Amino acid sequence: MKEMIPLRTIEYNVPTKPLTGEPIKRSNPAHLLNIQVDFQTGQLQMDGNWKFIVGSNQRAERHWFGFHRERVKLIATVYPGQAVDLAYAKTGAAFAIEGKLSDADGEVEYCGLLLMDPPKANSKRDTGCWNITLYLYNSESDDCEIKLKWPFYPAAKHAELN
Repeated sequence: MKEMIPLRTIEYNVPTKPLTGEPIKRSNPAHLLNIQVDFQTGQLQMDGNWKFIVGSNQRAERHWFGFHRERVKLIATVYPGQAVDLAYAKTGAAFAIEGKLSDADGEVEYCGLLLMDPPKANSKRDTGCWNITLYLYNSESDDCEIKLKWPFYPAAKHAELN
């Protein structure tokens, strides 16, 4: 039986859809949200549209939309910084996050959690859908929460390195 390759990186992207089939102009960003998590080096980068990010949280309050400018960027550290062996993460995994979210006006410290929930017991392990949830809280104010959730399908249950 082949061993599962540990999960080293994940990238999640929500592209911007051009209106009326027109091509995207160079001045417009190519995505609403882009998240890159490098578990091995313990780095998380996120950039995107603030209104889209806040609007993804069903419990967002109206005044949260005014906390940052339109485009934001987060550079954060993931603790612990190590590859994730999904074969042994039967109950999931949790990672602490600390970083700075910046916009055109400056930067603010954010901290939170990155949670990885495994497939439900009734799904097949080799095709199961993991759920990843990113919770971030403004360290300077108790009044803003970012919550992003997306599915993750491992490419293969068993693989070989060349």
